[in-house]
Amino acid sequence: MGKLKLASSDRHTISSKVISELKKSMTQKIVDFTEIRDAKIHAENLSKSVISHEKMADYDPIHAIYIYAQNTISVLIEQLCELKPLMTISNAYADAEESYMPSGPPASPLTKSYFTCWGFFDLCTGMQRESLGTVAIDVSRALSMDQGLIKIFEYMEKSRMGFYIHEGVSGKFVYLREIITQQRIKAFSASGYVGKAGEIWYTRVMPEPFPELQFGYSVIFTSPYIMTEIIDGRVILAREENWLSFFDRNLAQTGIKDNRRAYEHMMKYGLNKNYWNEFIMDAYVNHQSDMIYLAGYHDIPLSKPHSRESQKKMGY
Repeated sequence: MGKLKLASSDRHTISSKVISELKKSMTQKIVDFTEIRDAKIHAENLSKSVISHEKMADYDPIHAIYIYAQNTISVLIEQLCELKPLMTISNAYADAEESYMPSGPPASPLTKSYFTCWGFFDLCTGMQRESLGTVAIDVSRALSMDQGLIKIFEYMEKSRMGFYIHEGVSGKFVYLREIITQQRIKAFSASGYVGKAGEIWYTRVMPEPFPELQFGYSVIFTSPYIMTEIIDGRVILAREENWLSFFDRNLAQTGIKDNRRAYEHMMKYGLNKNYWNEFIMDAYVNHQSDMIYLAGYHDIPLSKPHSRESQKKMGY
């Protein structure tokens, strides 16, 4: 397989320890990364390998690219988690998986796609905020994996959940505006749910991975959570001004003065490790196959139907 090298630009502490462990494992033939190392996504070959008529019939092309990358990084992470340097973060992932049992409603309001992205790319440790994703990317570089595939991994690692205002539908595309950044996005909804203008979506958007191919849109990678409020026993769509008020009340807790940066930090890392996982659990209302309804605001316990305070008020 050749020698493993840690690029000079990679200063992640856990990654350095993992790569050192890998060198030992590979000489002892404990871990075989040949298939992962040789996995390739070449932008110039996408039209042949991904965007075939058969693939188009099953998946949107950008969605297919991310599915391929997600499957590949999952295999890599599964093997890396056997190594001691990743024990702390892999245990945290396992503990959260046991607590929330992510499988989608009705068993759990946390979907597998949501939880996997959170566990791989948002759950982190240390001052350098290393995640399973950052380690996998550093190892991929050390293994001299295909640069196109590493680029997709990097987009996924940088991704985060966000709150988006639905501004309309055209064909298969949904038009969204992010609530704090005001960024406007044209996107394909992988779950198939296109919704309607005025809804507030809590979801993860992956960007167009190869701009040179000029697809011109992003992909909504996780099934959207649709935000609602419960008023006098009635479930109504949440209002933008109320979510703006929520962020006004809470962004300062990040310790970041710039509102945009504070919002981006809060959406990726929360105010504690399981901040958004707990919100989803407490706020679940209902679902259909392609989306999930949530109600309430994280800092107002009685607004969330499954919070301890709401359950106590109901006599449970």
